[in-house]
Amino acid sequence: MIFNMIGREHKVKETKQRKTGEIAAILLSVWLGIAATTLTHLWSYYNPLHANAILLNWGSWIPSWWAIGPYTGKETAGLVVWLGTWAILHWTLGRIEVKLKPWTIGFAVAFIVNLIILWPTVYHAILWWPSLPNTLPGGEG
Repeated sequence: MIFNMIGREHKVKETKQRKTGEIAAILLSVWLGIAATTLTHLWSYYNPLHANAILLNWGSWIPSWWAIGPYTGKETAGLVVWLGTWAILHWTLGRIEVKLKPWTIGFAVAFIVNLIILWPTVYHAILWWPSLPNTLPGGEG
């Protein structure tokens, strides 16, 4: 709402209300960008010889990319997925009205799950790493 003062009267001028689908599109696209960054990180951890070469190539547009390493490719993947899905979802989902409470709760839960997956203990279990025979010094383990 925009308030205009004319003399001592307050006239309220209604502005166009945004659709709630736009907010849902933002939440979903941000989470998809975060998930893409997580997946590229897990890929880089699971298969570093193959993945890191590709990730270095993807991130080579970032200034000082060689000092950061494959992280630039991971961030590039997240950025591309975020912006790409935001454009698509804003055009499709952004035109409708949705209930924001389920979208907000879903985003929060998905974000927390993503954080848990990024915990090394968890993603080592997911990727079955290390699944090597006993390699500790002295044969312990």
